[in-house]
Amino acid sequence: MLVKEIIKVSAEYLDLKSIRDYIENKLEINEEIEQEINTFLLAINMVNSGIASSYFELVSSKELYPDFNNKIPYENIDARGVIEIRTVKNKSGSKIDFKVMPGGVILEDNCVCDIEYSYFPSPVNIDDNIDYYTKLNKYIFAMGVAAEYLYLKGNIDDAYSWDKRFKNYLFNLKRPRKNIVMPSRRW
Repeated sequence: MLVKEIIKVSAEYLDLKSIRDYIENKLEINEEIEQEINTFLLAINMVNSGIASSYFELVSSKELYPDFNNKIPYENIDARGVIEIRTVKNKSGSKIDFKVMPGGVILEDNCVCDIEYSYFPSPVNIDDNIDYYTKLNKYIFAMGVAAEYLYLKGNIDDAYSWDKRFKNYLFNLKRPRKNIVMPSRRW
């Protein structure tokens, strides 16, 4: 999903023709449009962080060695911001006990370990691409952006309705899909 496309769809939802025309036709930017684009970018980054922290985790792993106190600082794990440490394993693949502390992770063993963690996405700009959500498309993402944009502008009632719609779509996407087998009836 291109960030430009998300802004364009959000502008269409909110009937902001000047923003949509700017994105489609590359019109000259003025101060008003630049402020609106910056507000949209802030809304996109807020929605992106919210999705990653509450709905669809971005997971990665990294091989690290702790310092002499058996501690690994969070900034050594990922500079973007760690949401949750999921597992810590040694070289042979056995799980290592760990404690999550304010400054980092403290390990039970002082050895090279593989840390699996979830993280916040990096802030995006207008020419960037958000390609790490497989279940999300630009139309659903734009609903969340429209809600955040309206919250930032102070239009709480309309923002609430867009937010509710957006969260319903996210709930339906996250819901597990499985077959329900009903027991056969006896007559």
